[in-house]
Amino acid sequence: MFSKESKAIQRSVSFSNMALSSCLILPGDTTVISSSWDNHIYFYSIAFGRQQDILMGHDDAVSKICWRDGRLYSASWDSTVKVWHCAPGETLSSKKHHFELLAELEHEVSVNTINLNAANTTLVSGTKEGTISVWDVTTATALHQLPCHSGTVFDVAFSPDSRHLLSTGEDCCFKVIDVQTGMVISSVTTDEPQRCFKWDGNTILSGSQSGELLIWDLLGGKVTERLKGHTGAVMSMWMNEQCNSVITGGEDKQIIFWKLQY
Repeated sequence: MFSKESKAIQRSVSFSNMALSSCLILPGDTTVISSSWDNHIYFYSIAFGRQQDILMGHDDAVSKICWRDGRLYSASWDSTVKVWHCAPGETLSSKKHHFELLAELEHEVSVNTINLNAANTTLVSGTKEGTISVWDVTTATALHQLPCHSGTVFDVAFSPDSRHLLSTGEDCCFKVIDVQTGMVISSVTTDEPQRCFKWDGNTILSGSQSGELLIWDLLGGKVTERLKGHTGAVMSMWMNEQCNSVITGGEDKQIIFWKLQY
């Protein structure tokens, strides 16, 4: 845990002897959830400074987790995405959660990334073989399965109005997909793989394999600004709602805080 004010590590904890793939803080800022390549999902109490719980819900590495309205969505290399209801335990002494599996979305190959639309009704998944799948969360059915990329899908997200999807992959391409029809409506080729991104429907901020942050004009299909940062691939990115503060994490073991001015 890193303090932005003091610019120092306040606390560290080891969950596993394997890599952690995804991390998020629950609403209320009291619990951290981390997924790992050891097939497990770990719940850590910030207030009590200890591991609260372990969800052993997959048969292979957990690649990505999302949290929306009391539900946990977990993607795994076991070719599934699972939806869980997580309720805190009744007794203060145990601090254990109750996990109920609500849905299981079956894929043919390993799932590398997921995301949800603003209403939490539609989920998108990206696989290691380049397929983008769009799912109706309420019925747990696939709406579209699209072979968009050649190679792993690194990141995927809905536009703010949930009408379009943007994906990036190992094949050095951005793809824009119409959610309703499932058609690829735009493709932008990049000089190198873009590992993660944030976008507002028009402008993209992406983290590259080489460590740069790139600002893209999506309609023009070109880079408008390059920001030097990491010395290795940018592996994760967070942006605030105002789109002016960004935090990135890289293969170089660095966390960088950015202030953006468009």
